[in-house]
Amino acid sequence: MSDVILHILSPVIGLVANVSVQVALCRCEAKFGLLKTIVIGFWAGILIVSFLETHFLFKENVAPIDMLGQFILNLVTYSAMGYCYFHFINLGETARRIRILRELYDSEMGLTLEEILLRYNAEQIVKARIKRMVGNEQIVLKNGKYYIKKPTLLYMARIMILLKLIFLGAKSEFDRSNGHSTLYR
Repeated sequence: MSDVILHILSPVIGLVANVSVQVALCRCEAKFGLLKTIVIGFWAGILIVSFLETHFLFKENVAPIDMLGQFILNLVTYSAMGYCYFHFINLGETARRIRILRELYDSEMGLTLEEILLRYNAEQIVKARIKRMVGNEQIVLKNGKYYIKKPTLLYMARIMILLKLIFLGAKSEFDRSNGHSTLYR
């Protein structure tokens, strides 16, 4: 494969590395949680893209400023693809609609509303999420109160709010303005 084609395809190759590393870690190593495998996979993809771009820089006669622009473009492109992959996994893992559909699919006799509500009552959902966050060391319990231990997801949430402010003009796509959701403006 020519160096130019590798250069053009480096974000896609990085995404393939991302997915491959993430899936391999999930299947081979039980000590990693899902979030850790996603983060490690993402950084593996960053390394692959960076390697391919650096390789191209030294093989081709490209002006440094042009190469920097192409490098940044390919990193941003890969990052956007990695972001989409993260949310694809997240959708299947955490979305209640998806989980309810899976429960209905697994139940040959179907489920009544009461049975669904028993499986997804708010207290159980909050307890499960708290247990997961404690297990992932995102929060810690001290003297009967929970505190943030690793603020990584908090930083991610702040970045998402900033992006929503930039692109939607609101902190949430559900903020109301003139009676309409900003999502549908």
